Amino acid sequence: MALQYHLVLRKNLSKDVEAGKEKLYYAQTRATGTCTFEELCALVAQSSTASSGDVKVVIDRVIEFLLLFLARGEVVQCGEFGTFQLVQTSSGSPTTEDFSSALLYRARLRFRPGEKLRNLIQTTKGERFKLEETKSSGSDNDDDRPVIE
Repeated sequence: MALQYHLVLRKNLSKDVEAGKEKLYYAQTRATGTCTFEELCALVAQSSTASSGDVKVVIDRVIEFLLLFLARGEVVQCGEFGTFQLVQTSSGSPTTEDFSSALLYRARLRFRPGEKLRNLIQTTKGERFKLEETKSSGSDNDDDRPVIE
């Protein structure tokens, strides 16, 4: 499998940037499309005995209970899919007495993919996608918009 990418010129954020290297080209992945929730549910329904509505209900309930367990501080294991956990860090305090909850950063959701997803990540290659530049026919009055009469 190959992820498509194109090159984007961006500011070099490295320390001690050499002259002439203030901007560098970086790869930016390009999505080839979107699979909607409805499409996903329909595909799961086609490959199982459940209806599309049943699949939607089950996924909605899984999300509801996932939120419940995460809010309680639990790690949620979802089999081969992976593991979810809420994590929170803070800035430092010189003593335990000086520490307050104001030093806490915003909580983040940590997802650790299961074995099949990890294998997908390790085996994925990159494939360069060249963006087409707009072609000018030479006339400044050309307009690619349709004419409404």
